[in-house]
Amino acid sequence: MKLTRAIAPVALVGALLVAGCSASGGPAKDSAGDDCLAAGAASKAIEVDGTVGSDLALKSKTPVSGGKKMERSVLKEGKGELVEEGGSISVAMSMFNGADGEVIQQLPASEVPVTKAQLAPWAYEGIRCAVPGQQAAIVASYKDVFADAKPADLPVEGITEKDSIVIVMDFAKSKAGDDAGATGEPGTLSPDKLLKKAEGTAQKAPKGFPSVELDKDGAPTITMPKGDAPKQLEVATLIEGDGETVKPGDRVYVNYRGVIWRTGEEFDSSWSRGEPANFTTTGVIGGFQKALEGQKVGSQVISVVPAEDGGYGAAKLEQMGHQKDDVMVFVLDILGTVHAE
Repeated sequence: MKLTRAIAPVALVGALLVAGCSASGGPAKDSAGDDCLAAGAASKAIEVDGTVGSDLALKSKTPVSGGKKMERSVLKEGKGELVEEGGSISVAMSMFNGADGEVIQQLPASEVPVTKAQLAPWAYEGIRCAVPGQQAAIVASYKDVFADAKPADLPVEGITEKDSIVIVMDFAKSKAGDDAGATGEPGTLSPDKLLKKAEGTAQKAPKGFPSVELDKDGAPTITMPKGDAPKQLEVATLIEGDGETVKPGDRVYVNYRGVIWRTGEEFDSSWSRGEPANFTTTGVIGGFQKALEGQKVGSQVISVVPAEDGGYGAAKLEQMGHQKDDVMVFVLDILGTVHAE
């Protein structure tokens, strides 16, 4: 499950504020002056080894038993400035089942908006008090992280709704840095400026593509055809919109669902989370970039993505709990775009 609402590569870096520090070396307050999420016994006990977002392992004693409230501890102190609401910071993330230390998700570094409306609550709490170079551990309940999602819907075995979730984040200065204005990093759109779903002229998908059926809200059900999955990236337009054309480097707002061709099982979906994702076209995998650039707002696009042609690569697929040669299928509704100037 890619937590795109939480970890989506986007953003215009805003003005920066120098943060005050707590006794532990991390900021005591965020850029708005609000208290940071407090540490607790569970988060203080977290120990890890490896690279966050890639091969991090949880080395502390399990099960990790959190309290009723989320906890956040700084594992490695950073140095620098907090980003104001509306800015961005680079985040790598590893997520574990606190019951047994099993990996749920490893996500490499990407640009993340420090914007409460665009982040899952647990992610916002983990990020809003970060500074570059910092590593932090968050201990949260299953419900804090997955809300009403059932354990059977997650790409990890053995997890229950009683388990604590451990999230470790590494933070780095936004790649946009202080040159955001000069490089024309795109701004943001408020929810009222976005389409609710794809709207336009229906197009027939090429032969051999999965079939897509939409519910009344536009959420897609994706059914694979008989036969082997393609070995090369394939993209097709299912609904052609008539809005602005998405250009390279734009920030794009999308609702999407991703399934594995081999099983038909969903592994990621903004539809399931109830809120669109947004990111820059140049900050995502090739299978997403190819599906977005050149398309018009209002369009619905299907992208069939082999691991080594526009995908995450075989090693990353295995880390995500899939087979190394699995093919991902995404259906994306393009709801809005902001051009890079």
